Amino acid sequence: MNDKNTVIVIGLGRFGQSVCRRLAALKQEVIGVDNDMHRVEEVADIIDLAAQIDATDEEALIKIGAKEANVAIVAIGENIEASILATSILRGLDVKHIIARAQNSLHARVLAQVGAHRVIFPERDMGMRLADTIVFPWLSEFATLPGSSYLIGSIDVTDEMIGKTLAELNFRNKYNLTILMLERKGTKFIPGPDTVLQQGDILTVIGEREDIDKLQNL
Repeated sequence: MNDKNTVIVIGLGRFGQSVCRRLAALKQEVIGVDNDMHRVEEVADIIDLAAQIDATDEEALIKIGAKEANVAIVAIGENIEASILATSILRGLDVKHIIARAQNSLHARVLAQVGAHRVIFPERDMGMRLADTIVFPWLSEFATLPGSSYLIGSIDVTDEMIGKTLAELNFRNKYNLTILMLERKGTKFIPGPDTVLQQGDILTVIGEREDIDKLQNL
């Protein structure tokens, strides 16, 4: 991400603090708020602005810069009412992108109805991800493209690929995957049909999970 976003994180529990720390490491401008002063103090030296406020107080949110934020993350955990109210207020302030944490499916529906652009289930998603990486160990090297079922990540060339061009392999049709980049001895480039694959080459590919799994198990 090249452009610097202003992100407000509401709720500084373990999840909210983790988001703050990562955003700060990625050089984004971060505003973190919570009604617990101890939590605020834990991130005060890491992010641009940390404030103890009631996230259901519209005026307080305006004062700390919520209207200027590109992204708002409502990371409130147990207090469902507060998360819904904060999300509604942020939508009323015309924040461009609101991501809200849900506890259950009903909570998620309400968050969407009051204005969340995206609803997440951190605990559920993390549990599913962990289970998936046990069954599909290679999955830890891949990321899911937002809003799709496609995965993107890196694979090592297999023995059957070595010494052959991509055209000879008919790679796209044979594996149902698209190569985005090739890494060879630390150098990355976009391969062409005549590129001969060598031992040690690493391919960055995009495709469906089942197709990547088939290739990984050849």
